[in-house]
Amino acid sequence: MIIGNGLLARAYAPYLADNQDVLVFASGVSNSRETDPEEFARERRMLEKALAQGKQLVYFSSCSIADPDQANAPYVLHKQAQEQLIAERASRYAIFRLPQVVGRIDNPHTLTNYLYQTISSGDVFHVWTKARRNLIDVDDVAAIGARLLQRGDANNRVTNIACPYSVAILDLVRIFEAVMDRRAYFDLIESGGSYQIDVALAMSAAAEAGIIIDDNYINQLIRKYYAD
Repeated sequence: MIIGNGLLARAYAPYLADNQDVLVFASGVSNSRETDPEEFARERRMLEKALAQGKQLVYFSSCSIADPDQANAPYVLHKQAQEQLIAERASRYAIFRLPQVVGRIDNPHTLTNYLYQTISSGDVFHVWTKARRNLIDVDDVAAIGARLLQRGDANNRVTNIACPYSVAILDLVRIFEAVMDRRAYFDLIESGGSYQIDVALAMSAAAEAGIIIDDNYINQLIRKYYAD
């Protein structure tokens, strides 16, 4: 069963939509910059109802929980609280922490959609020279997650599903320029940072699923979703 109809819900549907023993919670706050308490409260109420069904729960959290620069962000605090609620109330669960998930979605708040739209319009934007971001294909998130659930490796624990490396924002902009055959206009700001994400378990599942995440992964990912 799947709650939600967005990017993750659609990706997981082929694997788990008909599984009555597993409930995939793919709904709630999608904007990592959200600050409205009611939006967080609404998702919590939905999660409480989902937990009451007593099924194995799959929940999508955020790798940003491990980012010291985001420690006090409302979205991160919300995700931490949701994880704690699940651990306390669910007898069977799998929490998948995700980075920037890339797929076909109109959400303007995603990093890749923002870059595509801003470069397309010719607007000037800021690039933090020290900032790095972790990107992964939503199709790979679903395939890896399904494999982890099948193997039982994600049972009653938090697992990161992410790329084994993060890309510098400036390098990502250059990839977009090449894919779009269009110049980006930006100012460089000496700021930003990055953090490590443990993906050993996810990469083991990726290898079993035939998913190749190499040095060309990000380039192929951007071409898949943003090439004209």
